[in-house]
Amino acid sequence: MTKFFPQPCGLSVWASETCRPEFRLRQGFCYSHLEECKDAFRFAILTDSNKLPSLLQDCSSLVSAESFFVLEYYPEKFLLADNETPVEPTVFYSPYMPTEEILAMIEPYLSRLIHDGFVGFGLANSRLGAELFYSEEKAFTCFTANHIRTMNILARQGLHHRSELLFPADFAHDHLSLVSLEEMQRPEELRSFTPQQLDYITFCGELVEMFEMQPTTSNDDFFLSCKEQDGIETFLSCQPDLCWSGDEEFIHLLMDWKDFVDECCEGFNGCLDDYFRGLKIRDIIARVIDQTDNVTRDKLLKFISEADNTFRGQLVETSRKMFSDTNSERFRNQRFWRWGVTRNHGSTLRRDLIRNGWYSSQS
Repeated sequence: MTKFFPQPCGLSVWASETCRPEFRLRQGFCYSHLEECKDAFRFAILTDSNKLPSLLQDCSSLVSAESFFVLEYYPEKFLLADNETPVEPTVFYSPYMPTEEILAMIEPYLSRLIHDGFVGFGLANSRLGAELFYSEEKAFTCFTANHIRTMNILARQGLHHRSELLFPADFAHDHLSLVSLEEMQRPEELRSFTPQQLDYITFCGELVEMFEMQPTTSNDDFFLSCKEQDGIETFLSCQPDLCWSGDEEFIHLLMDWKDFVDECCEGFNGCLDDYFRGLKIRDIIARVIDQTDNVTRDKLLKFISEADNTFRGQLVETSRKMFSDTNSERFRNQRFWRWGVTRNHGSTLRRDLIRNGWYSSQS
């Protein structure tokens, strides 16, 4: 028989499900290697909801003294028809901040974040390949390379390894917002809150503003382990022509390439030097891809594939390699971004191209 232990009120398992023999909820954790990243692990943890603040505090050491806050919710209310595609929540990231400062800032909101059935939140440090996240499905997950340290933390919390672990969301259930619940259905610390204070759109909006958070998309969901990032950083720091700073993160370079492609699609209004800086980003990415193992190479190419395909489709006059001593065909497919020029460019780039003889050069 399953021993009862408190769970967030924002996720309600159907009564018919709780009568099933398979409905066996036990506190503990399971873990596995992260897909396509064998030196990192994914921990899934189920515990008493009252213990989550302490668990979050202890596990925050895995993202180090500096991290960023992650918030997932639905910024606008929605109603779904039976045949309508489910709406995806929006994920927001804060800038990097001291982890203890983040924990102090979210403390007044923590109970609401834990219990509301339409909210997920966590902490992350992409440089360390570490993330803590408590989803709207009310499952606590931890991505880290420090699996021994993580198991020690969980053991101190009284949580033990289980080969199989079921969560409330594995059964038929409903998601409930705090504002929809009667006072006595909410945890004691939230019973005196006003409807406005309980409205996740309101309190999540306050957090977005407080942390100066920016929305991201599922296309930006990307994981490089600390070991992979260390290898990339070591390689880049050994390239004398790049002057790579130890404060930079390679993941930001990948995002810069996506931003550059978006800018070209919307209309590139910079000068030729600005355009070359965008191409240089892709040059550096290509240099990293060329020296990585197959698994990391495929991961990087997959992450930028949409941006690459979009940029390739934007290029015109692709028979010319921009201002090169040779128009060798050898690397055209591998270095497509250096062949041609983006279609949708403004007068400044066009003026610079004319001055540099682009339109008078022979194909």
